Amino acid sequence: MSYTTLEVKKDQGTGWIIFNRPQSKNALTVASFYEVHQAIDEMTQDDAVRSIVLMGKGGNFSSGRDFKDTSEVPPDFEERRNDAFTALERCPKPTIAAVSGYAITGGLTMVLSCDMVVAADNAILQDTHAKIGAITLRASRMYELLGPMRTKEMLFTCRRIGAAEGLAMGLVNKVVPAAELEQAAADMAAEINRHDPVVISAIKNMINKVIRQDQFRLLDLEELEKRRFNELVPEQSAMAKGREGLAG
Repeated sequence: MSYTTLEVKKDQGTGWIIFNRPQSKNALTVASFYEVHQAIDEMTQDDAVRSIVLMGKGGNFSSGRDFKDTSEVPPDFEERRNDAFTALERCPKPTIAAVSGYAITGGLTMVLSCDMVVAADNAILQDTHAKIGAITLRASRMYELLGPMRTKEMLFTCRRIGAAEGLAMGLVNKVVPAAELEQAAADMAAEINRHDPVVISAIKNMINKVIRQDQFRLLDLEELEKRRFNELVPEQSAMAKGREGLAG
């Protein structure tokens, strides 16, 4: 499988999905969402891959949707973008977000869709949907991690959260110096890879299907509310007036 916006590689049981548009702080194009979904499917089907790491090239994870992207937006883009997040969240293999620099809006949603987060000490986490006039994705996932008050604070204020604060809030598992991020993510993946992959997958499946079953129902309700909102304020029109993250 060839990719235009990602670098995909496999090393010692770990699959790496690397956002590869450093010139735009790894802003997400229409193709990016499709390719993430494809890469997750590829890793899922490869028995040699036991865990997956997502990270970005050039010192940033992802600055969000790229509004300079000239690709035609297909009618089913909303569903296909959501499918990428869902594929990542429901992947049977453990997923780790290795975050340096910006993880903004759509980039933050990618982070929230992973099982664990290792952050560089220069990481900046932010959701700017309220600023650009669009309703957020995966608010229920943020709610699961932070609770209602912290979630509302992040979504209402669009405030930037640093790595140390993210660790204290529960958005991040571990903070390391920026120069050590890739190795720290590789070490976490290697620690997972030493254990029985069938058992690891079963544990993740149990958490997702039993303990988190209410969240999947909430995601469906969240998507319904998003569609209702977009009928009143079309998302493409709303987002064209603003900028998601830093891209554009």
